Amino acid sequence: ALANKDRTAADPAQLATKSVAMQGLGALEFVLYGDSAERLAGKDDPYRCAYGAAVAGNIETIAAEVSDAWNKPDGFAALWANPGPQNALYRDGTEAVTELVGVFINELEMVRDVRLKGFLGGNPQADKPKQAIYWRSQNTARSLTGNLSGMDALFQASQLGEALSPDARWMADSIHIQLVNGAADATAIRGPIDKALADPALRDRLDHFSLVTSSLSTLIGTRLTAEFGLTAGFSSLDGD
Repeated sequence: ALANKDRTAADPAQLATKSVAMQGLGALEFVLYGDSAERLAGKDDPYRCAYGAAVAGNIETIAAEVSDAWNKPDGFAALWANPGPQNALYRDGTEAVTELVGVFINELEMVRDVRLKGFLGGNPQADKPKQAIYWRSQNTARSLTGNLSGMDALFQASQLGEALSPDARWMADSIHIQLVNGAADATAIRGPIDKALADPALRDRLDHFSLVTSSLSTLIGTRLTAEFGLTAGFSSLDGD
């Protein structure tokens, strides 16, 4: 869009019909921090400003639509909280809990195997810092923090821990502690991700973040599911 100054991409409504790559947070990051972003401070590139505003407007619209779909009386939250024979998504409580637990399992895999290992190699020579999400704006680690903090908030709000038997309540405590610790690892990293990868202490933080997510995958995907009598769902990353 920036190269050919596509006028339709500067309109939020028309932008919404185009490639996902042109209309999301990644596109907005490039507008603000990518090549020639310094032109935003001048008057010689009004298109870049217009396109950036359109991307931001489109993101705002999507966020509002998701919020409405979640919160309306017959929305997703209501359907999840009220399983039953007449429910189009969840016929019983087991299906509802299975769906929720699957969110944690798949999110942990996504964060570890895509968001983290997409740029963190087995050794420094295998690192790919420019594959990291939001590397241009130096928000890679902040994004990882948000992923785990968001999971912790969802776990607490879901009250899954309260549904465990007294002998298994330790799982809820462990899940919370590990999510907090993993988020702290990511929070300790600021600045360019390539410099963080070159710093042994910060690299150790990323390695520990990976270990935490692996531990949580086992705890939630194996032990928590067994406690609830569930079968862990397929991975969203396995191509099925």
